[in-house]
Amino acid sequence: MGSSLITPEVGTIFWTVVTFVILSILLGRFGWKPLLQVLEERERTVRESLEESRKARTEAEETLRKNRETLANARRETAAIIEQGKREAEALKGEILAQARKESQDLVEQGKKQVQFEQKQAIEQLRRQVADLAIQAAERLMARTLDDKVHHELLDEYVRNLGSTLGERR
Repeated sequence: MGSSLITPEVGTIFWTVVTFVILSILLGRFGWKPLLQVLEERERTVRESLEESRKARTEAEETLRKNRETLANARRETAAIIEQGKREAEALKGEILAQARKESQDLVEQGKKQVQFEQKQAIEQLRRQVADLAIQAAERLMARTLDDKVHHELLDEYVRNLGSTLGERR
């Protein structure tokens, strides 16, 4: 019995071949076609996915290139705007300084004119007071006799009154 398992028998070979052929026909008709269709569908899906990923990568690279260009343009525009702002600020600074200098000169001139005006008024007022005092002294002088002693006394009194009157005015 040990050797009968190893030696081939024609009946077993025949039924093995018949079973293999029937199984192959059944698998070919019912199993392989759906299996091949699933594999072909899978292959088509993988191919489409690869194609879509290539397109997406190309689009991403194009978008990245455009973004880099946009960023470079934005940086150039920003630098130009900053430079223009600096120039305008310098120009405005110059205008403000020139205006401030002009206003300060105008104020100094106005102050000088005011001082000159007040000085002229003070001199005019002093002249009027001196004239009034001279008239008063002349009136007193005429009211008295004109001897030397009286004349000197009147002048001394006039000088004293003039000094005290000027001291009160200041």
